[in-house]
Amino acid sequence: MSAPTNEASAAEEKKAPKLILFDLDESLRQAWDGCLFVVVVLVCVVVPLRIGFLINEWKYWLPFDIITDIFLWVDILVVTITSVEIDGEVMRDRETIIKTYLHSWFLLDFASALPFEVVALFTTVYSPLYRANRLLRIARLTYYFSLWEKSTSLKPSVIRIFKSTFVILFMAHFIGCLFFLLILLEGDRATMDFTGSVDIHNKDLGSKYIRAFYWSFVTMTGYNNTNPHTKEEHFFSIAVTMIGISLFATIIGTVGSLVTNLDSSALYFRQKMDSINDYMKYKRIPQDLQNDVRNYYAYLWKSGKGLDKNKVLDDLPPYLKNKMSVILNSEIIKKVPLFQQCKDDTEFINEIGKCLKARVCLPNSFVVRKGEVGNEMYFIARGELNVVADNETVVFTLKDGGFFGEIALLYDTKRTASIVARTYCDMFVLTKEDFKKVMKRFPQQSKGIKEIAHERFKNIIEKEKEEKEKQDKEGEEGDASQGPRSRRQSGGDDESNPTDSKPPLPSKRMSAASNPLSPPTKTGSGSQGEEEEEPRQWSPKNTPPPLPPPAPSNG
Repeated sequence: MSAPTNEASAAEEKKAPKLILFDLDESLRQAWDGCLFVVVVLVCVVVPLRIGFLINEWKYWLPFDIITDIFLWVDILVVTITSVEIDGEVMRDRETIIKTYLHSWFLLDFASALPFEVVALFTTVYSPLYRANRLLRIARLTYYFSLWEKSTSLKPSVIRIFKSTFVILFMAHFIGCLFFLLILLEGDRATMDFTGSVDIHNKDLGSKYIRAFYWSFVTMTGYNNTNPHTKEEHFFSIAVTMIGISLFATIIGTVGSLVTNLDSSALYFRQKMDSINDYMKYKRIPQDLQNDVRNYYAYLWKSGKGLDKNKVLDDLPPYLKNKMSVILNSEIIKKVPLFQQCKDDTEFINEIGKCLKARVCLPNSFVVRKGEVGNEMYFIARGELNVVADNETVVFTLKDGGFFGEIALLYDTKRTASIVARTYCDMFVLTKEDFKKVMKRFPQQSKGIKEIAHERFKNIIEKEKEEKEKQDKEGEEGDASQGPRSRRQSGGDDESNPTDSKPPLPSKRMSAASNPLSPPTKTGSGSQGEEEEEPRQWSPKNTPPPLPPPAPSNG
């Protein structure tokens, strides 16, 4: 009976109308939060200004007030249709969303949006204090900053420095507005010793605000160049000084530590380079090798701020590490002909990706040399490498996304060419040992890979044979063309042609034959009338056969 009940409930859920739901990480929701952040900042600037300077002209500010109030009320609606995250689980149930909102930000949001200006309709007197409740939205700024830290790629230290700067400027603005409000409330009792300006009441709004902002900033730092006279001025100056010193001490310490953290990786890199330089100097390493080591670490710092690319993901849980390896390596793995049959097998590709290890090569350094036994396959992530022939000519250039050495994973073959890094190269290496472990885990895929590898290896062997035959043929043709030329040159001063020369004297043949292991020697007396035999490289084929044993005597 439970199955039909579940089906019925699922059908009811499908039929039930659903309002639009936003996710916290959705781009549209983030754009709305950005707009509301700007609105709240404007409210925090305008409302204290209107209250502190007693700006009662409501008609001029009416469009601004209406637009900001619409944003504040719409935000309450948007929050009720946005999913919430509870203990890592995204909740899209409407009842859960509303209940969570009621227990968190609803009261503050609702109170900050109430239009107390309605009171002015009955009293016929407008005061900017009616909009003071909008300042409750200041608390929401901490929420927006926390969302910004989660969603942006900027360093948290940069965001905290920006937040600290925002707090200082807002406090200076707020205290400056209170400073001028105190002057207005005191009237004629406010002397120039406290205001710091002559006839400040009759100046324009800009001049008033600059003087008030300057006084608040200077007093917050503890340096007060004005003399209070009344009790109100004394209490206000003391309170501002205490708040300012506490705030600046906290923020300066925080900003100092944040700036240090911003440069912590650079400090670690400099300390590491100092220790490496001291070690190389102590061991008297050649200067060229020292420069190569420094260039290597300088490139590591430039490309990854000195991070070890093989260990940077070690702290991640396995499922996140797998996702990262898939994104970083899957496309380049699928291009390899050996893995063409398995390119749709995500599990196999992921396992290969986890075995890849990062490696960096400096320019003009050999990655592999011809004749070495290969045990690794290389994937090029960034950079260029040259395939170099025996005569040091560049045959081919490998670029981003290229690979080489795949046959070495299955066969103990020698490298058929040398490969030299042309630029700084970021590569991933797959070793034969790691590949064999993957093959044991995936026996079905290994069969297809071995078949492809066998065909490719067979083609490579045939190609090598053809090249060798071609080289031998060219060598024979070269020897044939050089032979007659050398004989003509050597026989020009002889009395007879070498082809018509007589065989050597028996005594000389007998002397050569008397020692079968001795190499043939040059014959001839050295005179112009006799011919000198050409030198020959000794080999068992050139050794004359030994003389037959003497016949047994009849005695």
